Amino acid sequence: MPVYRNIGEFLEFINISNDKFTFFEWKPSQSFRRFDLDLNIVRENETADIFFHKDKGNMKIVYIRKNNLIYTVGSSPEVQFQLLEALLEYIDLKFNETYDVEVILSYGNFSPNIFDGFKETTKDILANFAELDLVKRIHIECRVCKKVLPLFVKKSFIQNAESYPVPIVYVHAGHATLCFIDQDFHHRGVELVNITG
Repeated sequence: MPVYRNIGEFLEFINISNDKFTFFEWKPSQSFRRFDLDLNIVRENETADIFFHKDKGNMKIVYIRKNNLIYTVGSSPEVQFQLLEALLEYIDLKFNETYDVEVILSYGNFSPNIFDGFKETTKDILANFAELDLVKRIHIECRVCKKVLPLFVKKSFIQNAESYPVPIVYVHAGHATLCFIDQDFHHRGVELVNITG
């Protein structure tokens, strides 16, 4: 699956910020686009430790607030939300392994340039995303499409579940499927979901 193996080619940006300003941003080298309005909307949400999804038609956005930081990624629409969540979880892990963010923020007067070295780490993560073993591909049957489709599921989503099977909604081609995934990453049932909004 090319989206999974070459995820960097489908990304618009990765941003790490707080409520006031950006600490780190990665964009493809040929991109001159800005995402300030999207980031302002993300910053308005004060809920922590929950992934949020925004579908803008031409771009998917996933973000999560963890401690004092907000991690955001934007991609083309064909990338599944679970892949973007797995990417942000790993970015968060590596960013906090590389920098003692609390100590840096405690100084108050610092330059975001201190985080420029994380661009190389980000390039490595994107180049080797498939080898990081963060997601599992599960094949599900869609009764509407009458096809077997690949569904990517974050391993942490299943491994950290409180009970099994774990329900997950897969929205695709204008409709949604509710899948039940067991602890061995096998689906134990699939149902059609009526979408409202």
